[in-house]
Amino acid sequence: MATFLGLIVLSLMMYLAHSSSRENKYLIHLSEIDPLISVFNKETTQKLIDQKLNNKEHCCFLILDVDAFKSVNDNYGHAAGDKVLENLGLLFKNHFRQSDIVGRIGGDEFIILIQDENIDECRIQSLLQKINELKIEELKDFKLSIRIGIAFAPKDGTTFMELYRHADQALYQTKRTGKNNYKICKNDEI
Repeated sequence: MATFLGLIVLSLMMYLAHSSSRENKYLIHLSEIDPLISVFNKETTQKLIDQKLNNKEHCCFLILDVDAFKSVNDNYGHAAGDKVLENLGLLFKNHFRQSDIVGRIGGDEFIILIQDENIDECRIQSLLQKINELKIEELKDFKLSIRIGIAFAPKDGTTFMELYRHADQALYQTKRTGKNNYKICKNDEI
């Protein structure tokens, strides 16, 4: 009888340990994800990108910024702005590979790390077009657009912050050329 009770107690302890481990993994996952749009949050995005860069991988680093996002919130309300972010997060996750890192680092700014140094510019054009064609009922006829700044690892940097700085400079250059556009970092312009 004691052996039987011991087995029951041992089984119960193993079940609780497994259940607790599964719950902890779920809580860790939740802490890494932006709750609004289900892409990585800022801290996780930076950590994952730095891990990839530590492996000396050749990558393409994109900063994406939504054009006129403040006017969406001001004219259509914050619920519509949230809907825009949700739709963009889903579009980005579907447009890029599962092995790429997609994160929101604040407001209307996203980071994507493509695990390939060669970016197909047709793929960027396709993304810009998909965003422009995105229909969000709350926005009526408002056309969404984004601007993208692009940098490459290891050429433009070997850390998140170095790539961010270069891609942000390219994004700033893009803002001078108009909406729904992209620019690749040129080190001589920095």
